[in-house]
Amino acid sequence: MSLLLRSERPDDAAEIARVATAAFGREDEALLVEAMRREPAFDPDLSIVAEEDGAVVGHVLFSRIFIVSPDGDRTPAIALAPVAVLPGRQNQGIGASLIEEGIRRCHRKGEKIIVVLGHPGYYPRFRFVPAKDHGITAPFDAPDAAFMVLALEPHALIGVAGTVEYPAPFLASTSP
Repeated sequence: MSLLLRSERPDDAAEIARVATAAFGREDEALLVEAMRREPAFDPDLSIVAEEDGAVVGHVLFSRIFIVSPDGDRTPAIALAPVAVLPGRQNQGIGASLIEEGIRRCHRKGEKIIVVLGHPGYYPRFRFVPAKDHGITAPFDAPDAAFMVLALEPHALIGVAGTVEYPAPFLASTSP
């Protein structure tokens, strides 16, 4: 079995929704991805599927956001959310492969900062650190250890502080 990582295609939408619903046990994340496809923040190259034997077994979405300083300065950034893998295929490196591929694509596109709300025991392996340590906060209640940031360039976070501004579908979701 060979795992193929590729950009989502229009005909993947139902499979991506199926994977997200199965992975999270609810539809919220599938609805988030569906809504994000209609947003200017959506880049189909940053919506990545893991395909095995012609079937989608995982998906990750990276979306454009801003970090807004108290003075109103807006620094472009990327949000990683959601990442979903079919339950029977979890803990086999598929999610990590999707995340690593997305980080590479973001870097190639010239993006400098990625934020994630996720498990504090998982995301540090990708070099994510607590966002609070850099003066970056979520626009919703989130544990400090779970709201993290990754600088894709050595000095990307210098002078950047503020609150993350997500596209509207994230704020309608229960788990950005």
